[in-house]
Amino acid sequence: MGTKFGVQSKLLISFAVVGLMAVVSAVVGGVSFTKFGDALTTITEEKLPPIAAAQRLATGSAEIVAIAPRIVAAANTEEEIAINDELAVRLSALVTDINEIEATGFMPEVIASINDSRNLLQGTLEQLHTVTQERFSVSNEKAEKLTEFQNLAKRYADTLKPVLSYTQNDISQGGQYAASFAEDSSRQYSESKEQILETFLKLASAIDTRTPILEIERLGSAASNMIIASTTETQAVRLSIIPVRIRGVYTDALDKLEALDNDRLKTFYVDLIDKMQALSIGDGSLPDLR
Repeated sequence: MGTKFGVQSKLLISFAVVGLMAVVSAVVGGVSFTKFGDALTTITEEKLPPIAAAQRLATGSAEIVAIAPRIVAAANTEEEIAINDELAVRLSALVTDINEIEATGFMPEVIASINDSRNLLQGTLEQLHTVTQERFSVSNEKAEKLTEFQNLAKRYADTLKPVLSYTQNDISQGGQYAASFAEDSSRQYSESKEQILETFLKLASAIDTRTPILEIERLGSAASNMIIASTTETQAVRLSIIPVRIRGVYTDALDKLEALDNDRLKTFYVDLIDKMQALSIGDGSLPDLR
């Protein structure tokens, strides 16, 4: 944010001092015309070039001011480079015009001021070019990492589906089994105690297994939504607190994993969460790139 503000401020200052170039250019022309009025006999071809150079300087500086905002508006790297190249040619033309006026001996202190303004403008345009290219680079990196994160988030959700599916089946079967006793009260006498106990133990096991899995799924979904939303967030304050919030989400998910008996599943998710954290927290993470 600081860099962006600095570039914008310098650009505005540079554009403002271009106005001075235009004014001084007019002065050059005005002084030349005054001299022509004072001594018409001195009007020769040697006196005309400074006037033409002053006019080109005024026009050229105004054109640079008009073109420069296109750097920020460029849609891609190639377009921005083309605009920057065009500005470089125009800045070079300004140098030629300033040198032509300077060669006449016109007010050295004014020429020095014009050169200072041109250098400031050139330096700011170069910085704007660099920052814009960095923006494109970061944008490309962010797109690649977002795709990577989305793939990880999909694996996170998809791997839980089979576990949730079979536990849901066990819970549904247990529920139906219990409902059958309400529909036919005689079953409490005909059904073996072993069958009843087995069915309800299976139901209890499915519920115990499913509960932490559901929480792990919820936490993964929360992390995914938070990070994906960060890629379009425009409020710096909100972006700054995302790492704190997301770290808590991942910590809770890792704690829930400890409740699982499946070591293979646990190892898979610890590795997956580690990869997701790398894209969510710290330098080069998605919130950081944003």
